[in-house]
Amino acid sequence: MDVGSHARDLPVLVGAAVTQSVLAYDHLTGRDPVMRYLVCRFGRPEPFGHHEEAGLGDNFSALVRYSTARPCHARSTSVVYAQICRATSGYPSAEKVADLGAGRLAGLGLPGADADRLVRLAQAQLTGDVELDLLVGRNDRQVREILARYGVPRCVTDLFLIRRLHRPDMLPAGDPALARTVRRIWACGSADKGFGMRWAPFRTYAAALPWAAVAGGHTTGRE
Repeated sequence: MDVGSHARDLPVLVGAAVTQSVLAYDHLTGRDPVMRYLVCRFGRPEPFGHHEEAGLGDNFSALVRYSTARPCHARSTSVVYAQICRATSGYPSAEKVADLGAGRLAGLGLPGADADRLVRLAQAQLTGDVELDLLVGRNDRQVREILARYGVPRCVTDLFLIRRLHRPDMLPAGDPALARTVRRIWACGSADKGFGMRWAPFRTYAAALPWAAVAGGHTTGRE
């Protein structure tokens, strides 16, 4: 399920989220009767997590947070992330994470592979090998390629693109809750590229509706 690897390079409508939301949900309900049902049932959920992102550090800190928060539909501030923030006396900047080291991060509850990866990414940020704050100017494919060089998992990159960069056409098909809900509600084998493309160029909003169904406890199909 590799939906989104070549997501369209759409402009982000900064400051126009309400307008974009209206366009997105009008598009989805016009293309897919199941989406129309879900909108009637669950409304038009905000997929980007604006409130969670407010004042929560830079792009590196966001990647630390998303490395501790899975699956995609979960809240992005986890117990492990809170522990890391306490250890760094604030939001975990690249410098603070590099100083902590992989061993200390693992001691705070982060899996060893994730700890090693974040320290490597922190060191790359500090040496100038990567400029994470410039990712906002990159398209979806470029962001994926840059983060993949440092071993950032697909699920973390999906969260980063959706919640941090507010990209409208991301479908994290590998998210277990989304995959399971698509199978049950659409009676479809998977949210693969051919199936998910019916929702482009607003696949992020399309994902928000099954997640709303999960949150509401309705994952077995239409009643």
